Amino acid sequence: MKAFAVIVFTILFSWAFSIEGVNGQTSHSQLADSNVLPKVFMLGEQGQLYENIMPGYQTLLDACDGDMVVAFQKLHSMMKEMEAYADLLEYDLKGVNAWMHFFWAEDGSIDHIGFHLKPNSKNVDTKELELFLKNFAFQYKFPLVANVQYSLYSTFSFPVF
Repeated sequence: MKAFAVIVFTILFSWAFSIEGVNGQTSHSQLADSNVLPKVFMLGEQGQLYENIMPGYQTLLDACDGDMVVAFQKLHSMMKEMEAYADLLEYDLKGVNAWMHFFWAEDGSIDHIGFHLKPNSKNVDTKELELFLKNFAFQYKFPLVANVQYSLYSTFSFPVF
């Protein structure tokens, strides 16, 4: 099973970089010229596009009708799923501490994930983390259907307790 997971991760890794451009590199000028916020981005690198989308999203708490317990349970469930997905792919999230901003569509699919590693985070290759988050975003659906798009900005640490 581990060998299969490594093969799947390698294929997804290769595929994601091939769509980003030659040698898996997307220049900052290419990103800045785009009118679309990438699925996954580092907070601070897409300033104007990031600011432009925020008014279109309500908070996760609003989408949960103000119920903090429900919002926390759903978010905790997502983080456990992210951790399980990392384990499946043999990608080590343990020690990663980051600020993350999740943006969800009404149906719970992930529109965007902004992230920035905290100073106390384990040192990881941000391109690999970005790829992992991108793959997670494409296959995961948040367990909340709402009549609005919603988002959450918070700090996350792995492992999840």
